[in-house]
Amino acid sequence: VYCCGGGAGGGDVARSFLKKNKDELHAKLPALMAASRWPFVRDLFLARAADSRRGEVARQFAASMKELTETLAATDQHFIRCIKPNDRRTPFDFDEALVRSQLQSCGVLAAACVAQAGFPYRRTFLSMLDDFRDLLTLEEQRLAWGGSAAERKAMVRKLLTQAGFADEDYQLGRTMVFGSAGLEAQFAERARELRERREADERARQREAEAMSAEQKARLAEMEREREEAHAAMLAAAEAATVDAEKRRLEAEAEARAKDAELEATRAAMQQELEERRAAADAAEAQRAADEAALEEARREEEARLLEAAQRQRAAEEQARAPAQKGAR
Repeated sequence: VYCCGGGAGGGDVARSFLKKNKDELHAKLPALMAASRWPFVRDLFLARAADSRRGEVARQFAASMKELTETLAATDQHFIRCIKPNDRRTPFDFDEALVRSQLQSCGVLAAACVAQAGFPYRRTFLSMLDDFRDLLTLEEQRLAWGGSAAERKAMVRKLLTQAGFADEDYQLGRTMVFGSAGLEAQFAERARELRERREADERARQREAEAMSAEQKARLAEMEREREEAHAAMLAAAEAATVDAEKRRLEAEAEARAKDAELEATRAAMQQELEERRAAADAAEAQRAADEAALEEARREEEARLLEAAQRQRAAEEQARAPAQKGAR
């Protein structure tokens, strides 16, 4: 409501200013624009044409600004400066002297020098650990989301040390890491090297496991060969008719049966070991899924806690400004 005092009669000369200045769109205008053959224009007015209510320009502008602020709040803040490329209004035509003069007068070059000399890279411990969580163990990920700020700080320092950064390349605050220009790109590159090295180590361990399996297969083949030799000796002894030959045949049969028993026992032991490994792998997978679920829950709780803390801080600031505003009035 807008009120203004004064006038010849000494009373109010304007009241309910917004109600008298609605700037309403014509009812048929949104439907007309929604029928445009240009997709961009049509998409702008489809939702408005579907709404039977007569929207006000001020209300639509406020809703658009709210959507814009929500989009900006969900992204990282960056410094943007618009520069006029030339005075001729032609595309892809840059006047070097004009652009340089604008950069100098607007302070862009000075800001770039300050950022280069300081620590332009600034991220919270939680955000950095979340970006490079695949370099952490499950226990470290659990600490990253549910641990204290000191534990997160220690893990960030560990990551930067493993990546080979010197102490002068970064500084650690209470909740944030400050780095020199290009630290994020350099850390991403070195993190990729760490991943490749870990993947190479994992492949080496897999090759060792495969080599152990091949050794077991060779052992089984050797035992099969020995059993076949024992059976051949048994058949050769059975062909002889002498008592000595019969004795050798009985010994060969006993040895063959012993080899059969040893082979079956070895196969049973290997089958049991394989089943135990499968059970352990299933248990590890179940534990990993449970740990990931717990990690995700801890992450949501941490985000909710941070949001609640921010809301409380905002409410406290508004309460602190309220007395000052009353005094000013």
